[in-house]
Amino acid sequence: MKDFNTLFFEYFNRKNDPNIVLSKTEYYNYTVRIAAFSDRLASLYPEEKEVAAKNKEKWLSENYEDYLQFKASQKK
Repeated sequence: MKDFNTLFFEYFNRKNDPNIVLSKTEYYNYTVRIAAFSDRLASLYPEEKEVAAKNKEKWLSENYEDYLQFKASQKK
C-alpha cells in the first residue's frame, strides 16, 4: 500500500502542477501502474474484488486528450 500511496500522490502532484505537462507515455505509465495496483488489491482483499475491478476499469479508461484539456484550463 505504501508504494501505491507514493505513486498515487506523485501522479496527482505532477498532474495538478501547472508548470508540468506529462508526456503521453508518462501519463499512461501512471494510469496503467495505478490500475495494476487494483489487481493487487483484489488479490489481497477478495471482499474488495468488485471495487478493485471498477477502479481498474476507471484508470484504464483515462484519456490523455482529456488530461491536455485539463492542463489548458489551468492556464486560463
